[in-house]
Amino acid sequence: MASLKAKKLSSKEESEICLSCGECCKKYWITILPNEAKSISALIKKPMKRFLWEDCYLNVKLYPKSVKGKLTFSSDSFPERIKKLITNSGEPLSLSYFIVPQLVLKRGKTQFKVIQHGSKIFEDKNECVFLEQNNKCSIYKERPVPCRLFPFIAMAGLREQYPFCDLFKKTFKDFSKESKKYYSEIQNYFDSIDAKGIESVFLALPKKGFIYLQESFLGELSIEELLKMTSDCNKV
Repeated sequence: MASLKAKKLSSKEESEICLSCGECCKKYWITILPNEAKSISALIKKPMKRFLWEDCYLNVKLYPKSVKGKLTFSSDSFPERIKKLITNSGEPLSLSYFIVPQLVLKRGKTQFKVIQHGSKIFEDKNECVFLEQNNKCSIYKERPVPCRLFPFIAMAGLREQYPFCDLFKKTFKDFSKESKKYYSEIQNYFDSIDAKGIESVFLALPKKGFIYLQESFLGELSIEELLKMTSDCNKV
């Protein structure tokens, strides 16, 4: 684990370490907030709707909850297909769930290698769509906050989950203030969704989503199913 006495590296040294690795872009879903979506779409010169449709997914996480609260919805009105996904996972259907919708950058793109005689081998890469072959980020100027803070995002016990990261091993930065500000922005994002609905928070929504029971993947989720699950009449 990096310590407060770890060596201070130059920006060039940090870049060399990151460009020789890129594992964080290959391992994780990158969550973005509405203002970040706007900045990225402007940078790549895509209208917001097209950017969300082509480059983003919705990852929706369900957490069983037995008391009323923010973003808590009754399972009574869940689509039958979603109920079946939950029960097929081996878990009983809870009366209500804390529903966390996260907008994430797509992962996975097809690349190819040229071998002898000019033939091509196609390979699906499960990595951020904005990661280039040289491990550079094509949206670096407007990269999301989690990317800016990684691997020093200040959440208890979180940093230690990155044993693969050479930057974490060789240096240390105190991003506690930046992390606190980011967590506050996330809280405001959830507050807005709870008060206005997710359709009002984003000008458009991705075409596709995935649903998880806590951290366990359940399957695909349509936007229509999510809207039904999170309708005002379904709140508890």
